[in-house]
Amino acid sequence: MLEAAHSTDSAGNEGAISVSRLRAGGMAGRVVVRWIDRLCTRPRSVSIGLEELEKQEEVEMEVKVEVEVEVEVEVEAEIERRSREGDHEVTALRCMAVNNKDNVTRSSSECPSYLDVCCTSPLPPTTTTAPPTPYRSNCGTRNYQGIDVRIQGFKDNQGQFAEFPWMTAILKKELVDGTQKNFYVCGGSLIHPSIVLTVAHCVGKLGASQLTVRLGEWDTQRNYEPHPYQDRGVNAIVIHPDYNQGGALYNDFALLYLDSPAELSYHVDTVCLGIPFDYNHCLVTGWGKDKFGKEGVYQNVLKKVDLPLWDYGRCQDALRTTRLGRYFNLHQSFVCAGGEAGKDSCSGDGGSPLVCQNLETGKYAQAGMVAWGIGCGTAGVPGVYADVPYAYDWIVQEADNLLRNTPGYTRSYWEVKH
Repeated sequence: MLEAAHSTDSAGNEGAISVSRLRAGGMAGRVVVRWIDRLCTRPRSVSIGLEELEKQEEVEMEVKVEVEVEVEVEVEAEIERRSREGDHEVTALRCMAVNNKDNVTRSSSECPSYLDVCCTSPLPPTTTTAPPTPYRSNCGTRNYQGIDVRIQGFKDNQGQFAEFPWMTAILKKELVDGTQKNFYVCGGSLIHPSIVLTVAHCVGKLGASQLTVRLGEWDTQRNYEPHPYQDRGVNAIVIHPDYNQGGALYNDFALLYLDSPAELSYHVDTVCLGIPFDYNHCLVTGWGKDKFGKEGVYQNVLKKVDLPLWDYGRCQDALRTTRLGRYFNLHQSFVCAGGEAGKDSCSGDGGSPLVCQNLETGKYAQAGMVAWGIGCGTAGVPGVYADVPYAYDWIVQEADNLLRNTPGYTRSYWEVKH
Protein backbone atom coordinates (compact mmCIF):
# COMPACT_ATOMS: atom_id res chain seq x y z
CA MET A 1 0.00 0.00 0.00
CA LEU A 2 1.01 3.61 -0.42
CA GLU A 3 0.79 6.12 2.36
CA ALA A 4 0.63 9.92 1.83
CA ALA A 5 1.19 9.61 -1.89
CA HIS A 6 -2.11 10.91 -3.26
CA SER A 7 -3.09 14.42 -4.36
CA THR A 8 -6.06 16.43 -5.56
CA ASP A 9 -6.44 18.84 -8.43
CA SER A 10 -7.57 22.45 -8.11
CA ALA A 11 -11.17 21.30 -8.03
CA GLY A 12 -10.50 18.97 -5.17
CA ASN A 13 -10.85 15.83 -7.26
CA GLU A 14 -8.75 12.77 -6.41
CA GLY A 15 -6.78 11.47 -9.40
CA ALA A 16 -3.99 9.26 -10.72
CA ILE A 17 -0.44 10.25 -9.78
CA SER A 18 2.40 9.37 -12.14
CA VAL A 19 6.08 9.36 -11.30
CA SER A 20 6.55 12.61 -13.20
CA ARG A 21 3.74 14.28 -11.27
CA LEU A 22 5.19 13.06 -8.00
CA ARG A 23 8.53 14.62 -8.89
CA ALA A 24 6.87 17.83 -10.20
CA GLY A 25 4.99 18.09 -6.97
CA GLY A 26 8.21 18.15 -4.99
CA MET A 27 8.23 14.49 -3.91
CA ALA A 28 11.77 13.84 -5.08
CA GLY A 29 13.85 11.13 -3.52
CA ARG A 30 12.01 7.96 -2.48
CA VAL A 31 8.39 6.92 -2.22
CA VAL A 32 7.62 4.92 0.89
CA VAL A 33 5.70 1.76 0.08
CA ARG A 34 4.32 -0.27 2.95
CA TRP A 35 2.51 -3.58 3.24
CA ILE A 36 0.58 -5.17 6.04
CA ASP A 37 1.72 -8.42 7.69
CA ARG A 38 -1.69 -9.28 8.93
CA LEU A 39 -5.12 -7.70 8.96
CA CYS A 40 -5.10 -4.04 9.99
CA THR A 41 -1.71 -3.86 11.64
CA ARG A 42 0.72 -1.07 11.07
CA PRO A 43 2.75 -2.16 8.10
CA ARG A 44 6.49 -2.49 7.70
CA SER A 45 8.10 -0.01 5.31
CA VAL A 46 10.39 -0.39 2.35
CA SER A 47 11.33 2.29 -0.13
CA ILE A 48 11.57 2.26 -3.89
CA GLY A 49 13.65 5.01 -5.46
CA LEU A 50 12.07 7.16 -8.13
CA GLU A 51 15.30 6.95 -10.08
CA GLU A 52 15.00 3.17 -10.07
CA LEU A 53 11.41 3.32 -11.29
CA GLU A 54 12.18 5.75 -14.11
CA LYS A 55 14.89 3.41 -15.45
CA GLN A 56 12.23 0.93 -16.46
CA GLU A 57 10.67 1.71 -19.85
CA GLU A 58 7.00 2.74 -19.64
CA VAL A 59 7.00 2.50 -15.88
CA GLU A 60 4.30 4.49 -14.20
CA MET A 61 3.08 4.31 -10.66
CA GLU A 62 -0.57 5.14 -10.33
CA VAL A 63 -2.47 5.58 -7.14
CA LYS A 64 -6.19 5.80 -7.26
CA VAL A 65 -7.81 6.71 -4.01
CA GLU A 66 -11.52 6.92 -3.47
CA VAL A 67 -12.00 7.71 0.17
CA GLU A 68 -14.44 5.36 1.99
CA VAL A 69 -14.91 3.24 -1.16
CA GLU A 70 -11.84 1.51 -2.56
CA VAL A 71 -8.08 1.74 -2.77
CA GLU A 72 -6.15 0.00 -5.53
CA VAL A 73 -2.41 0.09 -5.78
CA GLU A 74 -0.50 -0.84 -8.89
CA VAL A 75 3.25 -0.61 -9.14
CA GLU A 76 4.18 -2.68 -12.15
CA ALA A 77 7.60 -3.26 -13.73
CA GLU A 78 10.01 -2.83 -10.83
CA ILE A 79 7.73 -4.59 -8.40
CA GLU A 80 7.17 -7.53 -10.74
CA ARG A 81 10.91 -7.91 -11.27
CA ARG A 82 11.63 -7.90 -7.55
CA SER A 83 8.80 -10.31 -6.89
CA ARG A 84 10.17 -12.81 -9.35
CA GLU A 85 13.52 -12.54 -7.60
CA GLY A 86 11.91 -13.46 -4.32
CA ASP A 87 11.97 -10.02 -2.67
CA HIS A 88 9.11 -10.54 -0.21
CA GLU A 89 9.26 -6.91 0.89
CA VAL A 90 7.54 -5.87 -2.36
CA THR A 91 5.51 -8.96 -3.21
CA ALA A 92 2.48 -7.62 -1.31
CA LEU A 93 2.30 -4.23 -3.02
CA ARG A 94 -0.43 -5.41 -5.37
CA CYS A 95 -3.35 -5.58 -3.00
CA MET A 96 -7.01 -4.62 -2.88
CA ALA A 97 -8.80 -2.91 -0.03
CA VAL A 98 -11.28 -5.13 1.69
CA ASN A 99 -13.40 -2.17 2.77
CA ASN A 100 -15.50 -2.04 -0.37
CA LYS A 101 -16.00 -5.76 -0.94
CA ASP A 102 -16.82 -6.26 2.72
CA ASN A 103 -19.42 -3.48 2.37
CA VAL A 104 -17.97 -1.39 5.14
CA THR A 105 -16.87 2.22 5.09
CA ARG A 106 -13.43 3.51 5.90
CA SER A 107 -14.76 5.07 9.08
CA SER A 108 -15.96 1.68 10.30
CA SER A 109 -12.79 -0.16 9.29
CA GLU A 110 -10.70 -1.84 11.98
CA CYS A 111 -7.63 -0.14 10.55
CA PRO A 112 -6.31 2.66 12.74
CA SER A 113 -5.98 5.13 9.86
CA TYR A 114 -8.12 5.74 6.79
CA LEU A 115 -4.95 5.45 4.72
CA ASP A 116 -4.21 1.99 6.10
CA VAL A 117 -5.59 -0.67 3.76
CA CYS A 118 -6.21 -4.24 4.88
CA CYS A 119 -4.29 -6.56 2.61
CA THR A 120 -3.37 -10.22 2.42
CA SER A 121 0.28 -11.01 3.09
CA PRO A 122 2.00 -12.98 0.30
CA LEU A 123 4.04 -14.91 2.81
CA PRO A 124 2.75 -18.21 4.16
CA PRO A 125 1.27 -17.97 7.65
CA THR A 126 3.88 -18.04 10.32
CA THR A 127 3.83 -21.31 12.23
CA THR A 128 5.59 -21.97 15.46
CA THR A 129 7.66 -25.12 15.31
CA ALA A 130 9.37 -26.74 18.23
CA PRO A 131 13.18 -26.62 18.10
CA PRO A 132 14.77 -29.87 16.95
CA THR A 133 15.54 -32.34 19.68
CA PRO A 134 19.30 -32.35 20.38
CA TYR A 135 21.00 -35.51 19.18
CA ARG A 136 21.75 -37.98 21.94
CA SER A 137 24.77 -40.17 21.35
CA ASN A 138 24.19 -43.91 21.51
CA CYS A 139 27.29 -46.01 20.88
CA GLY A 140 27.18 -48.91 18.47
CA THR A 141 23.95 -47.89 16.75
CA ARG A 142 23.80 -49.16 13.18
CA ASN A 143 21.53 -47.26 10.79
CA TYR A 144 20.41 -50.23 8.70
CA GLN A 145 18.43 -48.13 6.23
CA GLY A 146 20.91 -45.26 6.16
CA ILE A 147 19.67 -41.78 7.04
CA ASP A 148 17.71 -39.35 4.83
CA VAL A 149 18.38 -41.46 1.75
CA ARG A 150 18.47 -45.17 0.91
CA ILE A 151 20.38 -46.37 -2.12
CA GLN A 152 18.90 -49.44 -3.81
CA GLY A 153 20.49 -51.80 -6.30
CA PHE A 154 23.88 -52.22 -4.63
CA LYS A 155 25.48 -55.46 -5.81
CA ASP A 156 28.88 -55.41 -4.13
CA ASN A 157 28.11 -55.21 -0.39
CA GLN A 158 28.18 -51.42 -0.25
CA GLY A 159 26.89 -49.94 2.98
CA GLN A 160 24.20 -47.30 3.17
CA PHE A 161 25.09 -43.72 3.99
CA ALA A 162 25.70 -43.43 7.76
CA GLU A 163 25.00 -47.13 8.30
CA PHE A 164 28.20 -47.35 10.37
CA PRO A 165 28.63 -43.89 11.94
CA TRP A 166 31.78 -44.85 13.86
CA MET A 167 33.78 -45.54 10.68
CA THR A 168 36.64 -43.10 10.05
CA ALA A 169 39.13 -42.56 7.26
CA ILE A 170 42.70 -41.69 8.24
CA LEU A 171 44.37 -39.45 5.68
CA LYS A 172 47.93 -38.31 5.15
CA LYS A 173 48.57 -34.71 4.14
CA GLU A 174 51.03 -34.22 1.28
CA LEU A 175 52.01 -31.31 -0.95
CA VAL A 176 51.45 -31.91 -4.64
CA ASP A 177 52.55 -29.10 -6.98
CA GLY A 178 52.32 -26.67 -4.11
CA THR A 179 48.80 -27.76 -3.13
CA GLN A 180 48.03 -29.78 -0.02
CA LYS A 181 46.25 -33.05 -0.77
CA ASN A 182 44.83 -35.74 1.49
CA PHE A 183 45.64 -39.36 0.68
CA TYR A 184 43.88 -42.34 2.23
CA VAL A 185 46.14 -44.36 4.54
CA CYS A 186 43.88 -46.65 6.55
CA GLY A 187 40.66 -46.99 8.49
CA GLY A 188 39.79 -46.39 12.13
CA SER A 189 36.87 -46.14 14.53
CA LEU A 190 35.53 -43.35 16.72
CA ILE A 191 35.50 -44.56 20.34
CA HIS A 192 35.07 -41.13 21.96
CA PRO A 193 34.29 -37.73 20.37
CA SER A 194 37.99 -36.90 20.73
CA ILE A 195 39.64 -40.31 20.16
CA VAL A 196 40.01 -42.62 17.16
CA LEU A 197 41.24 -46.20 17.51
CA THR A 198 43.40 -47.66 14.71
CA VAL A 199 46.38 -49.96 14.16
CA ALA A 200 49.92 -48.94 15.02
CA HIS A 201 51.38 -50.21 11.74
CA CYS A 202 49.30 -47.58 9.92
CA VAL A 203 50.39 -44.48 11.85
CA GLY A 204 53.47 -45.54 13.81
CA LYS A 205 55.94 -43.93 11.39
CA LEU A 206 53.95 -40.73 10.87
CA GLY A 207 53.75 -37.54 12.90
CA ALA A 208 50.49 -36.22 14.29
CA SER A 209 50.74 -33.07 12.14
CA GLN A 210 50.77 -35.23 9.00
CA LEU A 211 47.36 -36.74 9.66
CA THR A 212 43.75 -35.77 9.09
CA VAL A 213 40.86 -37.86 10.41
CA ARG A 214 37.69 -37.79 8.34
CA LEU A 215 34.43 -38.62 10.11
CA GLY A 216 31.08 -39.32 8.45
CA GLU A 217 32.64 -40.21 5.10
CA TRP A 218 30.89 -42.62 2.74
CA ASP A 219 31.74 -42.05 -0.93
CA THR A 220 35.38 -40.98 -1.07
CA GLN A 221 35.21 -39.67 -4.64
CA ARG A 222 32.04 -37.56 -4.69
CA ASN A 223 30.37 -35.06 -2.37
CA TYR A 224 26.66 -35.76 -2.68
CA GLU A 225 25.97 -37.18 0.77
CA PRO A 226 23.00 -35.57 2.59
CA HIS A 227 25.25 -34.63 5.52
CA PRO A 228 28.84 -33.39 5.20
CA TYR A 229 31.85 -35.21 6.58
CA GLN A 230 33.90 -33.72 9.39
CA ASP A 231 37.68 -33.34 9.19
CA ARG A 232 39.81 -33.18 12.32
CA GLY A 233 43.51 -32.72 12.85
CA VAL A 234 45.48 -34.93 15.23
CA ASN A 235 47.20 -33.54 18.33
CA ALA A 236 48.80 -36.77 19.53
CA ILE A 237 49.45 -40.38 18.50
CA VAL A 238 49.73 -42.99 21.26
CA ILE A 239 51.25 -46.35 20.28
CA HIS A 240 50.97 -49.47 22.42
CA PRO A 241 54.29 -49.80 24.28
CA ASP A 242 54.64 -53.49 23.32
CA TYR A 243 53.90 -53.00 19.63
CA ASN A 244 56.25 -55.14 17.55
CA GLN A 245 57.07 -53.38 14.31
CA GLY A 246 59.70 -55.85 13.16
CA GLY A 247 57.23 -57.90 11.13
CA ALA A 248 55.11 -59.80 13.62
CA LEU A 249 52.94 -56.71 14.30
CA TYR A 250 51.59 -57.98 17.59
CA ASN A 251 50.01 -55.43 20.00
CA ASP A 252 49.04 -53.49 16.90
CA PHE A 253 47.11 -50.72 18.67
CA ALA A 254 47.17 -46.92 18.39
CA LEU A 255 45.04 -44.00 19.58
CA LEU A 256 44.66 -40.69 17.77
CA TYR A 257 43.77 -37.70 19.94
CA LEU A 258 41.83 -35.21 17.79
CA ASP A 259 42.45 -31.46 17.83
CA SER A 260 38.74 -30.85 18.45
CA PRO A 261 35.88 -33.19 19.36
CA ALA A 262 33.62 -34.65 16.70
CA GLU A 263 30.13 -33.19 16.48
CA LEU A 264 28.09 -36.29 17.19
CA SER A 265 25.00 -36.83 15.06
CA TYR A 266 23.21 -39.62 13.24
CA HIS A 267 26.05 -40.01 10.75
CA VAL A 268 28.95 -39.48 13.19
CA ASP A 269 28.90 -41.43 16.44
CA THR A 270 30.94 -43.87 18.51
CA VAL A 271 31.25 -47.64 18.56
CA CYS A 272 30.89 -49.49 21.85
CA LEU A 273 33.79 -51.03 23.74
CA GLY A 274 33.79 -53.57 26.55
CA ILE A 275 30.30 -55.02 26.10
CA PRO A 276 29.58 -58.70 25.33
CA PHE A 277 28.83 -59.68 21.74
CA ASP A 278 27.90 -62.68 19.62
CA TYR A 279 30.82 -64.25 17.69
CA ASN A 280 28.56 -65.25 14.79
CA HIS A 281 27.10 -61.80 14.08
CA CYS A 282 30.14 -59.79 13.02
CA LEU A 283 31.15 -57.66 10.07
CA VAL A 284 34.04 -55.55 8.86
CA THR A 285 33.81 -52.27 6.93
CA GLY A 286 36.34 -50.39 4.83
CA TRP A 287 37.40 -48.79 1.56
CA GLY A 288 40.19 -51.29 0.83
CA LYS A 289 40.86 -53.26 -2.33
CA ASP A 290 38.32 -55.73 -3.65
CA LYS A 291 40.97 -58.38 -4.33
CA PHE A 292 44.61 -59.11 -3.58
CA GLY A 293 47.46 -58.00 -5.84
CA LYS A 294 47.72 -55.56 -8.73
CA GLU A 295 44.23 -56.35 -9.97
CA GLY A 296 42.70 -55.09 -6.75
CA VAL A 297 40.89 -51.73 -6.83
CA TYR A 298 40.20 -49.43 -3.89
CA GLN A 299 36.51 -48.86 -3.22
CA ASN A 300 34.77 -45.51 -3.59
CA VAL A 301 31.76 -46.35 -1.41
CA LEU A 302 32.22 -47.88 2.02
CA LYS A 303 31.77 -51.67 1.88
CA LYS A 304 30.71 -54.20 4.47
CA VAL A 305 31.41 -57.93 4.73
CA ASP A 306 29.76 -60.34 7.17
CA LEU A 307 32.37 -62.51 8.89
CA PRO A 308 32.22 -64.96 11.79
CA LEU A 309 34.93 -64.95 14.46
CA TRP A 310 37.19 -67.98 14.86
CA ASP A 311 38.45 -69.30 18.16
CA TYR A 312 42.18 -68.98 18.76
CA GLY A 313 43.19 -72.63 18.32
CA ARG A 314 41.28 -73.18 15.11
CA CYS A 315 42.75 -69.99 13.64
CA GLN A 316 46.33 -70.94 14.49
CA ASP A 317 45.84 -74.38 12.95
CA ALA A 318 44.48 -72.85 9.74
CA LEU A 319 47.36 -70.39 9.44
CA ARG A 320 49.88 -73.21 9.88
CA THR A 321 48.61 -74.73 6.63
CA THR A 322 49.80 -71.64 4.75
CA ARG A 323 53.34 -70.52 3.95
CA LEU A 324 53.69 -69.54 7.62
CA GLY A 325 54.45 -73.20 8.29
CA ARG A 326 53.59 -75.80 10.88
CA TYR A 327 55.47 -74.11 13.70
CA PHE A 328 53.77 -70.74 13.43
CA ASN A 329 52.50 -69.36 16.75
CA LEU A 330 49.71 -66.81 16.68
CA HIS A 331 50.20 -64.04 19.26
CA GLN A 332 47.48 -63.64 21.86
CA SER A 333 46.87 -60.01 20.76
CA PHE A 334 45.27 -61.27 17.53
CA VAL A 335 41.85 -62.65 16.71
CA CYS A 336 40.71 -64.25 13.44
CA ALA A 337 37.58 -63.91 11.29
CA GLY A 338 36.38 -64.91 7.85
CA GLY A 339 37.80 -67.85 5.95
CA GLU A 340 35.03 -67.89 3.34
CA ALA A 341 35.98 -67.72 -0.32
CA GLY A 342 35.64 -64.18 -1.69
CA LYS A 343 34.61 -62.67 1.65
CA ASP A 344 37.39 -60.87 3.49
CA SER A 345 39.03 -57.59 4.31
CA CYS A 346 41.99 -56.81 2.08
CA SER A 347 44.84 -54.40 1.29
CA GLY A 348 44.02 -50.86 2.39
CA ASP A 349 41.57 -52.01 5.04
CA GLY A 350 44.19 -51.86 7.82
CA GLY A 351 42.77 -50.35 11.00
CA SER A 352 39.18 -50.76 9.84
CA PRO A 353 36.87 -52.01 12.58
CA LEU A 354 35.58 -55.53 12.95
CA VAL A 355 32.38 -55.21 14.97
CA CYS A 356 30.04 -57.79 16.47
CA GLN A 357 26.48 -57.40 17.70
CA ASN A 358 25.14 -57.71 21.18
CA LEU A 359 21.97 -59.66 20.50
CA GLU A 360 20.23 -58.38 23.63
CA THR A 361 20.62 -54.65 22.94
CA GLY A 362 21.28 -54.69 19.20
CA LYS A 363 24.35 -52.52 19.68
CA TYR A 364 27.66 -53.20 17.99
CA ALA A 365 30.90 -53.53 19.92
CA GLN A 366 34.34 -53.46 18.40
CA ALA A 367 35.96 -56.90 18.38
CA GLY A 368 39.01 -56.18 16.24
CA MET A 369 40.85 -54.12 13.64
CA VAL A 370 42.15 -55.32 10.29
CA ALA A 371 45.83 -56.19 10.81
CA TRP A 372 47.17 -58.68 8.25
CA GLY A 373 46.37 -61.82 6.29
CA ILE A 374 47.56 -64.42 3.82
CA GLY A 375 46.03 -63.15 0.60
CA CYS A 376 42.39 -62.08 0.61
CA GLY A 377 39.28 -64.20 0.66
CA THR A 378 40.94 -67.61 0.47
CA ALA A 379 38.67 -70.44 1.55
CA GLY A 380 39.72 -71.92 4.87
CA VAL A 381 42.20 -69.14 5.66
CA PRO A 382 40.87 -66.43 8.00
CA GLY A 383 42.02 -62.84 8.16
CA VAL A 384 43.96 -61.69 11.22
CA TYR A 385 42.73 -58.79 13.34
CA ALA A 386 44.11 -56.88 16.33
CA ASP A 387 42.04 -58.12 19.27
CA VAL A 388 40.37 -55.03 20.77
CA PRO A 389 38.98 -56.71 23.94
CA TYR A 390 42.53 -57.98 24.60
CA ALA A 391 43.77 -54.37 24.69
CA TYR A 392 40.69 -52.89 26.39
CA ASP A 393 42.43 -51.98 29.64
CA TRP A 394 45.30 -50.26 27.82
CA ILE A 395 42.88 -48.38 25.55
CA VAL A 396 40.84 -47.06 28.47
CA GLN A 397 43.92 -46.14 30.52
CA GLU A 398 45.51 -44.18 27.69
CA ALA A 399 42.22 -42.56 26.70
CA ASP A 400 41.76 -41.54 30.32
CA ASN A 401 45.19 -39.89 30.29
CA LEU A 402 44.39 -38.00 27.07
CA LEU A 403 41.00 -36.82 28.28
CA ARG A 404 41.95 -36.00 31.85
CA ASN A 405 41.67 -32.24 31.34
CA THR A 406 38.59 -32.38 29.12
CA PRO A 407 35.63 -30.52 30.72
CA GLY A 408 32.89 -32.90 31.80
CA TYR A 409 34.91 -36.07 31.19
CA THR A 410 34.93 -38.83 33.80
CA ARG A 411 36.17 -42.39 33.62
CA SER A 412 32.57 -43.54 33.95
CA TYR A 413 32.26 -42.76 30.24
CA TRP A 414 33.84 -46.16 29.60
CA GLU A 415 32.33 -48.03 32.52
CA VAL A 416 28.70 -47.04 31.92
CA LYS A 417 28.27 -46.12 28.29
CA HIS A 418 30.76 -48.49 26.76
